[in-house]
Amino acid sequence: MSKPKSNKKDEIQMPGRRDFFKKSAAGLLLMNYSIRHILAEDFDVPLVDSSQSSPQYGDIFVMESAPGPETVINGKRYIYFGGTGYFALHGHPEVIEAGIAAFRKYGLHSATSRTGFGNTPVQLDLEQKIAEYFGTEDSLHFVSGYLDNLFLVQALKDQIDVVFIDETAHFSIRDAVYSALKPVIMFRHRDPEDLSQKLKETLKPGQKPLLMTDGIFPTMGVIAPVPDYVKIIEPYDGLISLDDSHSVGVLGSNGRGTYEHYGLKSDRLYFAGTMSKAFGGHGGFIPGNKQFIQYIKTTCGAFAGATPSPTPAMAASAKGLEIVKNHPEMRERLRKNVAMVKTGMKKLGFEMNDNPVPIVTWTMKSADDMKKIQKELMNRGVAVAYTKYIGAPASGALRASIFSEHKPEHINKLLEEVGKLV
Repeated sequence: MSKPKSNKKDEIQMPGRRDFFKKSAAGLLLMNYSIRHILAEDFDVPLVDSSQSSPQYGDIFVMESAPGPETVINGKRYIYFGGTGYFALHGHPEVIEAGIAAFRKYGLHSATSRTGFGNTPVQLDLEQKIAEYFGTEDSLHFVSGYLDNLFLVQALKDQIDVVFIDETAHFSIRDAVYSALKPVIMFRHRDPEDLSQKLKETLKPGQKPLLMTDGIFPTMGVIAPVPDYVKIIEPYDGLISLDDSHSVGVLGSNGRGTYEHYGLKSDRLYFAGTMSKAFGGHGGFIPGNKQFIQYIKTTCGAFAGATPSPTPAMAASAKGLEIVKNHPEMRERLRKNVAMVKTGMKKLGFEMNDNPVPIVTWTMKSADDMKKIQKELMNRGVAVAYTKYIGAPASGALRASIFSEHKPEHINKLLEEVGKLV
């Protein structure tokens, strides 16, 4: 039997600078595409219609309070099922006060690189707390979770020969992988068999793969089948790297993310996360052993070239992390709320998964139907997102984010109004 031919549309060989620009969101911006063009045509981001617009802000949604179970948008208070603040910590009094205290003492930020005078006690404390939370020797914190995958690719590229990514991987993974200047192969979404086939078709004897994927996919709220990937990639002595931004704080008995959720441990499993979602803070981070973290610092240009996060934001992040660590009942409450919403949506006839991910997504016959539902829900004081973000069907999807601090009456209101409308 002849060897199957690789699908060229899934493969990108050794991208140069021009190819990188063409294939990355950052490149599109640098090549003078307007951000409105990208959002309007590529992602079809819904704008506010005339019934929801405000004289002050026009046709965009503007948040005028801290995000939480009830949030002010365009001057109106909504029961809020948007965003990613799964524990509603972004407006928590202790988080705010921690940021204010650091602001008064240290100013906005160090205004220089960490390779010089840019380290602060606040950042060093945050990194120690991240390491303690995830049970690692050390960690690295930096200005944005979008840089997670860039740091990981740069740190791992010399150990591997080919990169494999899920076809619906987050934009930050897509942007990052081309910087490795290694072949990049896409496999079908959450499809271990297709990954196995692509490995067989692509790798030459002795070559090692790096698999990069989201832990939780943010649009549909599904979890990558990582145990299957581990079994498939082990014979090739490969590495796995997760963008666990939506998983940390949420999945696992201790909130350590996707690997803990599945009970996986290996020195060939890497991950990164963000403080900006479950922990109510700011910036990206990578936990790891001291040798790996030091290697990142000495080899990744973004460490030397980027100013750290604002110091008040890092102090707030440390407090948010501390709250999540010390209050595991918040995670249990979140899971109960997720189960309550999904059970209710099933009764309304929608197909739902049974995982504990606090993202509840459903679809309807057409984009127009979903846009109308979103509009009517907002008219009734309930805010959910209509999205065509990566991973959504062509017509888009309706997406509700669930918080630990949603009360039963908030959830009942969501289910009652959706039931009336469908």
